[in-house]
Amino acid sequence: MRSFAVGFAMGVMLLQHSATLPAVAAVWAFVACGGVSAIGGIAAGRIRARMPQSPPGLIRNKGAYLSAVMIVSLLIDGAIAGYLGSAWSAQRRLAEVLPDRFEGRDFNLEGRVIGLPVDVGPGVRFEFEIERGVPDDARFPRRVLLTLYRRHDDAVRRGSAADARGQFRPGRDDAAGSEPDIRPMQRWRFTVRLKKPHRLANFHASDGEAALLERSVRATGTVRDRPAPVLLDDAGRPAGAAMLAALHDPPAAIHRVRDRIRRSILAVLGDGAHAGIVVALAVGDQSHISPADQERFARTGTRHLIAVSGLHVSLVAGAMAWLIALTWTRLPVLGARAPIWIATPRVAAIAGALAAFVYAGLAGLGVPALRAFVMCATAAAACVSARRPGASTVLAWALLIVLCVDPWAVLGAGFWLSFGAVGAIALANATRMSVARSCIEDPEHGAHEGLDDAPPSRTRRWAAVFRARAGDATRTQWAVTVALVPGSVCWFFDIPLLGPLANAVAIPWASLLVTPMTLAGVLAPAPLDSWLWQAAHLNLEAMMYVIDWLARPAWAVAWLRAPDPLVLCLAIGGAMLILMPSGWPLRASGWVLWLPLIWPGDDRLPEGAFRLTVLDVGQGTAVLVQTRSHLLVVDTGPRYGEQSDAGRAVLVPALSSLGARRVDRLVVSHADSDHAGGAAALTGTLQVASLRASLPPEDPLWQVVPDASACVAGEHWEWERVRFETLWPDKPDKPYRGIGFRNAASCVIKVTNGVLTALLPGDIEAAQERALVARDPDALRADLLVAPHHGSRTSSTESFLDSVAPRDAVFPVGYANRFGHPAARVAERYRARGVRLHRTDRDGAVRATSASQGFVIERCRTVKHRYWMDDVTDDVIPDDGGRSQ
Repeated sequence: MRSFAVGFAMGVMLLQHSATLPAVAAVWAFVACGGVSAIGGIAAGRIRARMPQSPPGLIRNKGAYLSAVMIVSLLIDGAIAGYLGSAWSAQRRLAEVLPDRFEGRDFNLEGRVIGLPVDVGPGVRFEFEIERGVPDDARFPRRVLLTLYRRHDDAVRRGSAADARGQFRPGRDDAAGSEPDIRPMQRWRFTVRLKKPHRLANFHASDGEAALLERSVRATGTVRDRPAPVLLDDAGRPAGAAMLAALHDPPAAIHRVRDRIRRSILAVLGDGAHAGIVVALAVGDQSHISPADQERFARTGTRHLIAVSGLHVSLVAGAMAWLIALTWTRLPVLGARAPIWIATPRVAAIAGALAAFVYAGLAGLGVPALRAFVMCATAAAACVSARRPGASTVLAWALLIVLCVDPWAVLGAGFWLSFGAVGAIALANATRMSVARSCIEDPEHGAHEGLDDAPPSRTRRWAAVFRARAGDATRTQWAVTVALVPGSVCWFFDIPLLGPLANAVAIPWASLLVTPMTLAGVLAPAPLDSWLWQAAHLNLEAMMYVIDWLARPAWAVAWLRAPDPLVLCLAIGGAMLILMPSGWPLRASGWVLWLPLIWPGDDRLPEGAFRLTVLDVGQGTAVLVQTRSHLLVVDTGPRYGEQSDAGRAVLVPALSSLGARRVDRLVVSHADSDHAGGAAALTGTLQVASLRASLPPEDPLWQVVPDASACVAGEHWEWERVRFETLWPDKPDKPYRGIGFRNAASCVIKVTNGVLTALLPGDIEAAQERALVARDPDALRADLLVAPHHGSRTSSTESFLDSVAPRDAVFPVGYANRFGHPAARVAERYRARGVRLHRTDRDGAVRATSASQGFVIERCRTVKHRYWMDDVTDDVIPDDGGRSQ
């Protein structure tokens, strides 16, 4: 069973990292190989079963070989089953796709809200199951992800379209001038504009499109405000209708309950600093957690506390099992006869599994919660059937069932961290559990060893129990810390050095006080529920004070760059060796295998070389320029909402993956939100040594960075034989009046090593381009050009392109952006000059590294291509495996 589960996981991982789904011929080949492997394993098993119980040495060796054949057979069959099963699931999901001819069109759709609506700052996002209004196309998706943007008061009065940066809260009904109140199980009529499920694609970042595929969402869109949305039916108002709807679709009913609990908690706690954490512990919705709390948890290695983890599910199951075991023999009427009919341990195990299922469902049934429930259910089934499976067998069943339910789970951090933590605990406690089992089977073994004839006093007994519990907790915390180091570096690029201490404080605090009070408030009637939630929030405030103190030192986190696959595998192997029992061969060598992870080799660029990365931030610009020892950031991308921007979501993770905690210079080309929206998040997270910008004098960014001054033509500096020069603006003190003037003041940066040159012109337009050409056309010559103003028709004039004469051009644009960037006529100008075009909406992040023969271009969606991504079809981009020169 364990070998098959491990092989199954390997097959699932292979499929999820494949660029294409297997062809029919390959499927039949895999089936044939699986059949041959199964026949070989069955034959080896039968031969092994017929061998004598106590064979001589030669036969014993043959038995070991046969056992190895059986294990390999199970691994192969499991891998084939996982690969083909995942491929079948993926093919079914991909069968629905939004046809190209329907993209960007408005549809009048009727359907039902499913899942839990999530507040995304400028609006509310929810999944919508379409019932009517679908065009006559069999492939049209039936489940879409919609966003309803909030409108500004002035926009409502004018009747204009919704402002994507909306500033106010939704109303309670769908009357004119107010916002619809979206709840699960409601039926609505919306006018929506749909597009394909496209998400940002950056190197060393998780794939958002895979997450949508995992949820069976095959299109996204926005709700139009004209005509106004119409509520057709609310299943939560009439009690009878709500009950019928719940029986028809239990998951939707669970989401309805989750929504009510969330609204109740937010109504009680209001604007409490940590109200989002209480919501997350109750229903698994983390959208209300503040960025400050997320940063504290990240720096102390306590991220698992803000999610319904397996620990919380196990605590609920254990508490319910203990409560049932305590009351089963004290039932009214039945009394002591109840344990005779059904043994108390069996009833307690079943009750614990049911409690785990209810809480996991209430939390949204994420991967850690699902894993914990499956393990509880497996343990309960073993108890009922009077079996005693090992911890590895229970974990294998959980692995197999989780991947059967959700084959895309292997792409998320929660899967690896959850299973890794449980596996580490089982591995570290293997020796202690075997000793405990021997004591159970032989109760007299060790009963009086080392003790006097007189029984110990109560104090000594309590002291012994405390030492045993403290030892178990220390051993468990050590195992989890060691096991999660490779995963933490892989997913978050850090090692919280104070993580063990923070967890030693926070886990008992959250598990014994905050979580029980939160869940008790869910079950308690009013007004007791509000008192319990307020008490949970007060305990959170005290706990967060301690966590904030631990997160404060600058050395609290060790930042490392993203590991290579080989380095990551060595680190995982090292963690397994470290956690092996004492006396295991080569156990101490596990620390040696960690050296490439903690002290990576010097892969810096050579002297005189530079690397330019245009990040995929949507409709905006963010560029990283690296030399051997320095880092320049030009623009920081857009602001997405009140608590979300490209700086926090894209730029800081990209810099963290490089192991960088310091930006030598930040250039903000101008004050438009799509270029400066992430600057505050960047300067608040990383150290920024100097700033050059075209910003208004009142902008707070001037006060944050010590060395700050305006961009001015003629300024230049040099890092490792790479020269940086500012070409524009020539009048930095020009007043800021409107968008046109901001664009005119854009900083234009030129980067050159004497052989290759890159030009970053910001949002300059035709007038500024003509001025630059008139001043010195030779100074504009560049091999790589980041297209001015995202390819707008007001930029990239003929004379400017003739002066620059680029080989490659990058358009930083958002997918299906409302501005129509890049303009068709502008793109044609580049093509007419033989320029190779790269677009962040189609190619993802674009990385250019200087080489002797030219720039080596890497496009994220080509380098990291997966089967769910659209193929690049632009004929001006060569098919060279994601690299062009």
